[in-house]
Amino acid sequence: MSEGGSSLQYHRSIRSSSSSLSEMSVDADYTPEFSVGMRPETKQLYRPDDRSIWDEWKPGHDHADIEAGSHAQECALIVRHEPHPSNNNQAALHSITVQSPLVKKVLDRTFEGYEGLNTQLKQLTFAAPFHPFYYRWHRFEKLRQDEQDPEAKKHLDLLYAVLSKEILPHIEAMQDFVKNKVISFDHLWTLFAPGMEIYTSIDGQDRILSLRESRYGASMSGEFFSLECRYIDCDGSSRFGYVETSIEINSFHAVKKLVHLDAVPVHLHPSAGELVDRLYARGGKLESLSRIHHLSYSGFYTARSSKQARKRHVENGRVIIDPHTFDIHGMPGPNLEPIDADSHLISADDDNVLDGDYNVVYKATSQAFRQYQDVLVKCKKCWENDITARPKALSWRQRLLCTPIARGYCLTSKSWAEFDVENIGPIRWSENAFARLVLPYGYKDIIHAFVQEQLSRDDGFDDIITGKGLGFIMLLSGDPGVGKTLTAESVAEEMHQPLYSISAGELGETALEVEDALELVLELASKWNAILLLDECDVFLEARTTADIRRNRLISTFLKKLEYYQGVMFLTTNRLNDIDAAFESRIHLIIRYPALDISSRLHIWKTFVRSMGGANNAEHGDRSGSGSRLSDSDLETLAANHEINGRQIKNVVKTSRLLSKQQNVPLGLEHVEMVLRVRKGDFR
Repeated sequence: MSEGGSSLQYHRSIRSSSSSLSEMSVDADYTPEFSVGMRPETKQLYRPDDRSIWDEWKPGHDHADIEAGSHAQECALIVRHEPHPSNNNQAALHSITVQSPLVKKVLDRTFEGYEGLNTQLKQLTFAAPFHPFYYRWHRFEKLRQDEQDPEAKKHLDLLYAVLSKEILPHIEAMQDFVKNKVISFDHLWTLFAPGMEIYTSIDGQDRILSLRESRYGASMSGEFFSLECRYIDCDGSSRFGYVETSIEINSFHAVKKLVHLDAVPVHLHPSAGELVDRLYARGGKLESLSRIHHLSYSGFYTARSSKQARKRHVENGRVIIDPHTFDIHGMPGPNLEPIDADSHLISADDDNVLDGDYNVVYKATSQAFRQYQDVLVKCKKCWENDITARPKALSWRQRLLCTPIARGYCLTSKSWAEFDVENIGPIRWSENAFARLVLPYGYKDIIHAFVQEQLSRDDGFDDIITGKGLGFIMLLSGDPGVGKTLTAESVAEEMHQPLYSISAGELGETALEVEDALELVLELASKWNAILLLDECDVFLEARTTADIRRNRLISTFLKKLEYYQGVMFLTTNRLNDIDAAFESRIHLIIRYPALDISSRLHIWKTFVRSMGGANNAEHGDRSGSGSRLSDSDLETLAANHEINGRQIKNVVKTSRLLSKQQNVPLGLEHVEMVLRVRKGDFR
């Protein structure tokens, strides 16, 4: 075949064959001299096209239309020829059937761990272009050379004489290509051996995949080379498994640099050492993220729903890593295949395999493979010395194959999402948030005690009906901006628990919508041991009337769900006086937030001003605009003269700071007063 010929026509793993020996007539009077496969000969067969039967043929002679002969089943090998696909004047090798039990015994060792190949078959047939022999050629050669049985040696020599003419030209071509760090499309298959670890990039993420098989194919867009691979994922319950995926390399003319391929053997990656170290660490991190975790996330993530997938960005957002629940409520996760048997993988636990001599690609790139081996050995030692992750679910080699994605829920955007493992980190808690909360005397002690006991779940107090009334529900009432939402947020920070916040409007409008949505919210909050905040839920709390049956159904549904909730829940409302009487019996603690007085406003002014760098930084030479020169007297004046709530104070400080930063000076009273005048519409 010429270099410019069709790869798809020639390079296919299985070709149609009528290989049954029953097609050849057998002389009933023939007396066998040898048992099946033990005659040290090769039976040559030929057919002019795929509609004809196989007949006996001798190289260098015209095809003879004669019967195959009765001793065919005794021959060690059956070798078939047919016209060459690109030149009908030449004969091409079609397939080889190995009948010799002596050869099969050696092939059993040659193809040990080779997935999809069983050397125990009675009709053991290999089709051109004999990819399995190419990939394991050096191992076959060594076993042939080491064979001590003279009879077995003769049989192996027969097979070697036929195959060497087919395999060696491909090996020489591959070695020449790799030496020059290029490859042609027709020879892509020579680079990728089953069980090999290959590098590719998927959605911008560096990946190492385990190659199962490769093949040429064609579509309306043209020819392509397909790599069937798999990687490791987790279902969220500490069960890891393989997931199938494929990579397609489109056809290209002439040659292409190895580094420009969509996939390449890992050891040929220009930064293989750094790549393996990083992906090993990433795999270990994913392994530690099995089950449920509350963590911080910074970067882009993919928000998933049944209708679409959207890229979003968050900075220091809170997330719940929970692949199992994601599969139920987000999008179905991948089907996992068990990882119990890894015989097809190239294992660095075997020193004979690590030397790379059995694989033609590794031997042709021995220096790069040795460097790659050194990195793998380091990973293995690191894994063996790691006592923090025992019992380990994954081997050190399997960590390299892990997906870079962890699935769960983004508490910031309230969406199911896929997160980059490398962007997940521990939460930096706001340790002083609860201490800075402005509440009347004694309120914070009561809240802290109730929440801590409820989250510990040590209190055995129960209702008369088992499972009823086991939660702790707190109603926060007051004008906007007095600290209702901040209370729930501060408690979550203090207790180091996730805060699952949702507004009443997100639960739906009809009783059926509310029941389904609320059931899911309560289920997730309980599963994640989260503090639940139902914000602005006035529509559920207002007293029922006989005139609005639809709304009464909503409230009844809400009351029923509250009765059996077993976690910590905060409800907020601006209209406590309109609350339905049925709610009061279900709420453990009601906090009425009074309007902010001067002292409360002063505390809030000081909290926000000092959080941006501290007052009086200008006295120490801070002119960067990041500090403040507001004195305590200035803050007292602001608290006394402006009756605004806490949220408004925060917004004024933030806007004033931006103004001072623009002027490159510390925050001063003139900046705050200018913002306050603009808010009032006073432009004097």
